[in-house]
Amino acid sequence: MKKCPYCNTLNPDDAEVCENCGKSLKGQMLALVCPNCGKINALGSRECSVCHTKLSQGNHQLVSRKITPRKKISGGGISPSSLLAFQLLYLLI
Repeated sequence: MKKCPYCNTLNPDDAEVCENCGKSLKGQMLALVCPNCGKINALGSRECSVCHTKLSQGNHQLVSRKITPRKKISGGGISPSSLLAFQLLYLLI
């Protein structure tokens, strides 16, 4: 269920607008927000996945469902093909 942040009406999970006030619910979901560190945790979580603070199921909030792309992590190391070339060179020497 989605709880409207404007009028607190519970709406079905697939609702895009509040059945009571008509405000947009698109891109939002209910989740548990840690009171200690602010991490968003899934409903049903017993403790925060970051700081392990106990979470109250009654403390759910409507949060944005926006997904931010992960930053590409550069390995900075040796590529697999380079490693293979070094291994072959080592065997030849």
